Amino acid sequence: MPRGMYPNKYEYGKQQDLIPFDTVKKRVVEAKLSEESEGFFWLLYYCSIRKSEAYERVAEDFKITESHLIVDFHQRKKHGAEVDPLELPLTWYGVDKIVKQIEKAKLRAKTIFTSEPTGKTRLTKKGKEVPIKKRVGKRVRAHWVFPNIQSTKAWEIVKKVLGKKHYPHYLRLLGLSEIGSDPTASILRLKSVSGIKSITALNAYLGKSKEEAKKGLEFRGRKFSTEW
Repeated sequence: MPRGMYPNKYEYGKQQDLIPFDTVKKRVVEAKLSEESEGFFWLLYYCSIRKSEAYERVAEDFKITESHLIVDFHQRKKHGAEVDPLELPLTWYGVDKIVKQIEKAKLRAKTIFTSEPTGKTRLTKKGKEVPIKKRVGKRVRAHWVFPNIQSTKAWEIVKKVLGKKHYPHYLRLLGLSEIGSDPTASILRLKSVSGIKSITALNAYLGKSKEEAKKGLEFRGRKFSTEW
């Protein structure tokens, strides 16, 4: 797809209505994405990150335990904060697709061997003192977890799943809005997930939900009465 096909993510207006997880899951299945594309989509969905923060990940940014996939995004883009790694339960739908991409990336990794001095010397048969070297293997870092995905491809994936009105950044809004809808949520929690430092900037990522609007009126309605 030609570069620049999606010059404005708000071509159809900013999308703020929150799509329920079951609907998202159904649309992912119907989209029949490649394993790499689906893994990329779920990383965007669960971590509420920018598209580049997903496709720039290398295998060393991930750690797999018996129960979790731990992702280190380092310092977030656009002068965001450096937050702790996010832990995704391996039981979450689609996380296995991310894990498979990490395993493939590790297989693509190369080891380069070099000879490095040990600081010690030895004598040759002719009595000449020469440095003792050792063979050292170093892993090449840049083995991407999503090697076939860049900006334009990220747009394609999200539109194929959610429709032409949606864009990768919508998944950031969706995730942060869902976290913010928890009554126990705090600015600290939202910052710890997103790395967004400014409350003003964070506000731009909060969408709207009919369910939350209903809950808001129900909460207020507890003190309303038709009795005088």
